[in-house]
Amino acid sequence: MNILFINPSLRLGSPTKYLPVGIASVMTYAESKGYYFDFLDIDIDDLSDSQVERELCNKQYNVVLTGSIVTHYKWIKWLSGVVRRINQDALIVVGNSVAGSIPEIFLKNSEADIAVIGEAEITICEILDRYSKNQKLSDIKGTAYKSVDGKITVNERRIAVKKLDELPMIDWRFFDTDKYFEKSYAGADGLLFEEGKKPRVMPLVSARGCVFRCTFCHFVFWNDPYRYRSPENIVLEIERNVGEYGINYVNFWDDLSFGSLNQAERLADALISAKVDINWNAAVRTDLFGNSKFPESKRRGIAEKFRESGCLNLGFSLESANEEILVMMEKKVRKEYFLKQVEILRDCGITSSVSVVFGYPIETEATINETFSLCEAGGIYPSIGYLLPLPATGMYEYAINNGFILDQDKYLDSITERQDLCLNMTAMPDEQVLDAIQIGAERLNSVLNLGLGEDSLIRTGSYRNHTKETADGSSKTMLRRIKNDVSFNYSQSNFDNTLGDMTNDKSHAGK
Repeated sequence: MNILFINPSLRLGSPTKYLPVGIASVMTYAESKGYYFDFLDIDIDDLSDSQVERELCNKQYNVVLTGSIVTHYKWIKWLSGVVRRINQDALIVVGNSVAGSIPEIFLKNSEADIAVIGEAEITICEILDRYSKNQKLSDIKGTAYKSVDGKITVNERRIAVKKLDELPMIDWRFFDTDKYFEKSYAGADGLLFEEGKKPRVMPLVSARGCVFRCTFCHFVFWNDPYRYRSPENIVLEIERNVGEYGINYVNFWDDLSFGSLNQAERLADALISAKVDINWNAAVRTDLFGNSKFPESKRRGIAEKFRESGCLNLGFSLESANEEILVMMEKKVRKEYFLKQVEILRDCGITSSVSVVFGYPIETEATINETFSLCEAGGIYPSIGYLLPLPATGMYEYAINNGFILDQDKYLDSITERQDLCLNMTAMPDEQVLDAIQIGAERLNSVLNLGLGEDSLIRTGSYRNHTKETADGSSKTMLRRIKNDVSFNYSQSNFDNTLGDMTNDKSHAGK
């Protein structure tokens, strides 16, 4: 049986690329069950559509598997059509949120046969097992299936893996890791390194899901409980990656890496005890270190352990400073906790990457200013994005129920990313929304003395390089996050062009 996995690219030609943990986890699991396959990595090789077509013509496949985040809906439909034209009898399987969040709509409007819903490792292997034995495919848990006559069946959800430690450690030999290392430097938030020494950044999944359900937040594990790996298991993978790949920076690629202080402290202790020479970043709750129900001494002590263990940056979400909007977001956070968290992390030498979302239906110029003012109080320039209603979220249902989305297939074909105002549901005209955000961003840029150009206030180019003198007088280069316009919201998605499981789009890291 000839099997092909395809890793798409959200941004061809981008100078930044990240190893895709989702499809890597699925392929690792499939190989552990005895399956052999070919792999087409469109992302790292920057293959054009015509090049993809030529690659697909080189061999006939029985099964083709791919997946991506839902903002890549139109392109994945195109890919499924090309696969069908070239491999007429192939079974086409698509995972991640592009298929799993809207299985009926996706299957109806594409050439795919099966949509994987939720985690994909076990589901994919069951599909391959049954297909190889010519057995029934229409009732596999965790899938939606399109029969020859076009009928679509959405099956029972598959119970999520309870113990993530039981999944095999991701095998990165399927990928050209050196190419990814050359382009993943931007993930090394806050890294200070000797001149001439390059960061070697590798993603690592420590958790799946989230403890909250914000109404704008879109991710693959929406219906699954929050789960995380044991510190010992995480340290084993880090040690393996240091030994085999020479990495010096770990990017915890999770929707939410740490949901509690106890969980956070256990991992910090394990990293300190193991004496692994790496730096790292992660996604945390917005109030993890700021919540006053825990003594400040305890919170500061754990933050200091984070820094001692190599943490340089933490991502978390403010989203809005307006109380009514926060209620509509179902975001259970208090503004004072946000400010305290930024303060504690800064005092401990850890930078903060913060995201905001503008464009909730009750947004006004006053609420936009309120959010920028809170960022100013915290000395933070955030990742700025517009509300982008995506499937399986409360705001997507709101948009449908209130007539903002009349044709879901057409709407999903039109969307791009959170830095574009794709759908305005406020009472303000588009220009008023855009102008209010531009003015607020310009003011914040000026107050923080960042020097961003007018065209870079929302798309900042992610990072700037700085050289500074260290205590010993040597010159070192620092990668400092100003704003990452792909991380910590909607799709870091993420860019994680995955097959429909692991940390997927990193839709809303840090609740």
